[in-house]
Amino acid sequence: MLTAADVVFDADRPRSRQFGDVYFDADGPAEVHRVFLAPAAVAERTLDPARTFTVAEFGFGTGLNFIVTAAAARSRLHFISFERYPLARPDLSRALKPWRREYPLADQLLDGYPPLTPGWHRRFFDSGRIQLSVFFGDVDDGLADLAQQQERGVDAWFLDGFAPPKNPQMWHEGLFEGIAELSANEATVTTFSAAGDVRRRLTAHGFNVRRIDQRPHKRHSTAAVLTRPGRVFQAPAAVNIVGAGLAGAATARALADKGICANLVDRGEGIARGASAIPAAVLHPRLLPRSSAEAHYRLQAFLHAAAWSRRQPGVIATGVLQLGGPNAEPDRLRQIAEATPTEVAEYLEPAAASERAGIRVSDSGLFFPGGLMVDGKELAVGLANHPNIAISAEPPHDAPAVWATGPDLAGFSFLEVTALGGQLDRFACATPPRLPIVGDGACVPSSASVWIGATYEYQPWEPARATAANAERYKRFFGRAPGDTLQRFRGNRAVTSDRLPVVGADGGDWFNLGHGSHGTTTAVFGAEIVASRLNGEVAPATMAILALLAPSRFRERQARRPNPFLR
Repeated sequence: MLTAADVVFDADRPRSRQFGDVYFDADGPAEVHRVFLAPAAVAERTLDPARTFTVAEFGFGTGLNFIVTAAAARSRLHFISFERYPLARPDLSRALKPWRREYPLADQLLDGYPPLTPGWHRRFFDSGRIQLSVFFGDVDDGLADLAQQQERGVDAWFLDGFAPPKNPQMWHEGLFEGIAELSANEATVTTFSAAGDVRRRLTAHGFNVRRIDQRPHKRHSTAAVLTRPGRVFQAPAAVNIVGAGLAGAATARALADKGICANLVDRGEGIARGASAIPAAVLHPRLLPRSSAEAHYRLQAFLHAAAWSRRQPGVIATGVLQLGGPNAEPDRLRQIAEATPTEVAEYLEPAAASERAGIRVSDSGLFFPGGLMVDGKELAVGLANHPNIAISAEPPHDAPAVWATGPDLAGFSFLEVTALGGQLDRFACATPPRLPIVGDGACVPSSASVWIGATYEYQPWEPARATAANAERYKRFFGRAPGDTLQRFRGNRAVTSDRLPVVGADGGDWFNLGHGSHGTTTAVFGAEIVASRLNGEVAPATMAILALLAPSRFRERQARRPNPFLR
C-alpha cells in the first residue's frame, strides 16, 4: 500500500503539509484553463471526434486537471497521470466538492477512484471516449514504464507537480528527457512554473518556450511547443479476434471502444459457447500475502476487471466472501488483509462472516466489497453488441489477429495450454446466502436455489459423479445434503502449465487465452492489455506484469525441458 497525501483544508481548498503548497488556486477550474488548457490550445486541438488526443500529467492530485480537460475535449482523450502521494478518498471528495455541480465527472471519478495500491490504474468515462491511466508510485518508475510501452506520442504535457523548490525530486533532468522522447509532433508543455531552469531545460530538449502572462494571479507561467520531429504511431484500422468466448468478446469490445474495428470470428457456435457461457461465475481476487510480481498481477487484474465490469450486462455488484480452506488458513488471510486496503479486502471473524453471508459459517474469511456475480453468457453477448464489432465465420485478410481460442491452438504448439473439465450444479435452497461464497468450491445464490461447484476434472467425469461431488460441497456449506440437481452446467477451462494466462504478442500473433477458472477477472484484464498495445498505448499493467504473462515464457522454459502437455 502507498502512503496517502497529508493534506489540510482551508475551507474546501486542500494544501499539502509535506510540500507546503496548495493543490489549486481558489478559482480551481479557471486556473486549469488559463495555465494548462488555453496556452496549449487543447480545445481547438481536440475537435475531431475520431482523433485520440493524449495528455500526460505529472501530479494527479485532486484530479481537477483531468476533469476540466475531459469536459473541454471533443475527441477521444487518453489522460495519463503520475502521483506519488495519492489523496485518500475522503480528502478527494472534499477537495472536489465545490465543482461537482459544474463537472458531473467529479462524482464519476470519486466512484471509480482506485485504492492506494502502486502501479497503473485505468478507468473509463463517457462510454469509453475518456480514458484515464493513473500511475500511483514514484514518478521516475512510472515514466520509465511509460517509455517502454507507449508508442503513440503524447500531444500535451501538464507539469503540475508542486513547485521546483518545494519538490526538487520531480523536476530533474530525466523528467525532461522523458518528455522529449515521448512527445508527438508539435507536442505542447504547459506548467505554472516560470523558473528559468525549467525554461532552459525545455529549450535544450527541442521546445520553443514562451512565458504566459498570468497577472493578477501571478506574474507568469510557461508554455512550450516541440519544434523537432516527434513520435508518430498509426493504429490498425481493424483487428481479427479468433474465438468468440468471454476473452474474445472482451478483447473485441476493448478495441471497439478505442475506435478500432474488431472482427470477432465465430465459426458457427455463437457467442460464448462452452465454458464462457457459465451462468454463475464469481469475479473476486485471489490474493497472495507477500509482495511479488504475481501478487501485484492478481491484485491489479481484479481492480481493473471489477471497476470495468460492474456496469456491464449480466453483472451484479454483490461483494464476495472467501472462507478459509486449503492454503487459506486464518493467519494467511489476516496477512493478506493487513497488506491490502480495506476497500479491497476485509478480514472477518466467523460471526461477522456469518452476518455478511446471511447463513451460518464456521470459518473466518475475507470480504471483498468490490466482488461481483457474473452471468458469463449475458456478459459476453452484451460486450459483442457494439457498432465497431462485426461477427463473421472467417477472419478477413490483412489485419492483425488476436487468438482467444481457449485450448484450441492448432499452429501454436509451444503454448503450454490444455483443457480441464468442470461442472456446476444448481440445487434448491430455501435460504440462499446473500452473496457468493468461495473457498473450497463456490456457492452462488440464485432464485430459491444455489449454484455449487466447480469440479476440477483432469480426466473427464460422468456428470453424475460431478453432481455427487458438488452435493458434498453443498453439504459443507449448509450442513445437510441437497435434493436432486435442478440444472447442470459443464465446460472445459483452458489452463496453462503455470496457471497464468497467455496475454501479449509472439511475433505477429497476439494472444488472450488460458484463463482457467479466473476468466471473469483475467480475460477482461488481458483484453485491455492487448487492445492497449495494439493501439500504441501503455497497458494498465507494469512491464513486470507483462513479462509474467508473455507467450515467450514458454519458449524460454522449453529450452530446458519439453512442453508437458505434448504427448
